[in-house]
Amino acid sequence: MTDRRELILMRLLEIARGIEGVTSAFRNRDEISEKQRPAIVILDADEAADDADPVSRSSRAPRRVAMTPEIYILLGAKPEDLGNAINILRARFVKAVLTDAQLGSIVGTNGDVRYEGCATALARGRSMEGEMGVSFSFAYVLRPEEL
Repeated sequence: MTDRRELILMRLLEIARGIEGVTSAFRNRDEISEKQRPAIVILDADEAADDADPVSRSSRAPRRVAMTPEIYILLGAKPEDLGNAINILRARFVKAVLTDAQLGSIVGTNGDVRYEGCATALARGRSMEGEMGVSFSFAYVLRPEEL
């Protein structure tokens, strides 16, 4: 059995745990205390099949899908220190994900790892909490016979 979705999520957690400056990394965890921060939280979230696949394709045929987990970087710093600190962790995490050979191997030659952007709580009219959502898409070929 080779569930690429599960392999990607497990690898993301390993990468998160190895980021310099991160105290904790979790998967599908809701409440993170101040003592556990800085932390990275990975939520399994969504996956969608490629709409370009023909409808006439057999249900057993390989199909390209894109997984978009929700990934959050959480800090517990003072508001005036948040911007720089959260951007440093974002840069380290993005670099680690995009350059990880194991992730590249999991998505395969017909897949890709793509950084889609980030969103923070640091903006006018928002809270001044140390939280940033980092968006990636992981495209791979789903092969029913591997599941």
